[in-house]
Amino acid sequence: MKPIAFRLILGGVAIFLAGVFAPGVSAQTRTIRVVSYNIEDDINGAVSPLPGLIAPPTNTAAIQLGGVLEGIGEEVLGNDPAQPLDILALEETTSSSSTIAPIVNALNTFYGASNMYAMSPYQATESGGDAADGNGPNAMVYNTFTVQLLASVPVDPPGGTSQLGSSSGEYREVMRYEFAPAGMIPAPTNEFYVYVSHYKSGTTTTDANDRTGEAKIIRNDEANNLPANARVIYVGDYNVDTSGEAGYQTILASAAPNGVVQGRGIDPLNVSGSTTIDWEDPTTSQAILLMLTEEDYDLRYRDDLQIMTSNVYYSVPGGLCLVTNTYHAFGNNGSLAYGSSVTAGGNTALNDLAANSKISAAALYTDLTNASDHLPVVADYTIPVTVPPMQLGGGILSTIGFQFALSNADGSAMTPGQASRISFYSATNLGVALSNWTLVTNVMLLTNGILQVDDTNALLYPQRFYRAVERP
Repeated sequence: MKPIAFRLILGGVAIFLAGVFAPGVSAQTRTIRVVSYNIEDDINGAVSPLPGLIAPPTNTAAIQLGGVLEGIGEEVLGNDPAQPLDILALEETTSSSSTIAPIVNALNTFYGASNMYAMSPYQATESGGDAADGNGPNAMVYNTFTVQLLASVPVDPPGGTSQLGSSSGEYREVMRYEFAPAGMIPAPTNEFYVYVSHYKSGTTTTDANDRTGEAKIIRNDEANNLPANARVIYVGDYNVDTSGEAGYQTILASAAPNGVVQGRGIDPLNVSGSTTIDWEDPTTSQAILLMLTEEDYDLRYRDDLQIMTSNVYYSVPGGLCLVTNTYHAFGNNGSLAYGSSVTAGGNTALNDLAANSKISAAALYTDLTNASDHLPVVADYTIPVTVPPMQLGGGILSTIGFQFALSNADGSAMTPGQASRISFYSATNLGVALSNWTLVTNVMLLTNGILQVDDTNALLYPQRFYRAVERP
């Protein structure tokens, strides 16, 4: 049996294609969507996800509304198509059982896969042990189909958790998560690290000094424990007022406080590291307005950030890379005036939802204000993966399905006999047994080696997976 190469001709819908491949492997990349979100699930008696964050479908035959987390997965970011989130870094949770498990279960229910999402097994803690006073611990949810969690490491002050609080400046236990692409053997070229933090809030000198204390702990941990060229994202609620704050600048410094020159952070919205930006200036420009993440009902603060090492930001080959022009606050693109609610008329931030999105921008704006007072910060990244040879290309969507240009993997034309032996199967997730994939019966061989696959379900679901098999 000759190995087959497929060139997918489509537009507007995310499709994942598997097939019968040639021996050997080639280096490609996988795009992952990373989200940092303070979900305010630790005050006013809240312990479970607030309304609007994520809800399982109530009627699988009709439109399904999955809240903010669905919307994040149905946003088209520049040239990146819609795709479910892959890493969800959380702040202000209560516990793994009361806050994180319901999110995991709801995501799995929405996407129809019981094992698609999982959470870190480590339960982080916080100063004073009271997770119901706005001091709740950080946490992690991830997509097991795309990434594997290698380690969940608490980053505590010298002296351990007993020093959380004013003595160190770190009030919520910082977490360092180590990831690699799912299905790949972890290696220096595909591993990356995510630090999740929630810095001390407040505007006093003491509060600012506390934030600096936490930033120093993070940078020293990175310098002491990670490779010199590690790919790192520093995410979370920075509670920063201006770009001149010492804690923020500590993350951006070329050297860690202990003098080791590695781990320098780049802020995609302040690449130069300017110290003169006031994110709370009501007369600020649109360039600053689009940075604001809190409060979503009264936008006026930039608290939530994804800062990354320079090799990630500048897309240095050999590891995790930021996808240009994908970093943003979900629900805010600078089209609103300072102090506006995201629900106000004229907000165009979510005009980039996929054409087949099942949730509207209007519903999402309301969901955002219900789910938290913060906006999630979202960015797409690529990570190297080693995969069998496969050819994918862009083109047009057919009337009710997709067209595939077929050839042998060596580039030679496929014979009509070969094409007649190919069967296509579809599924809504990759986690089901192959015996449970659905045969797509409406397949027609057109001229010029084009195979048309008509599948009405493809337009009714945010993503479908296709498997092509050549029978003997």
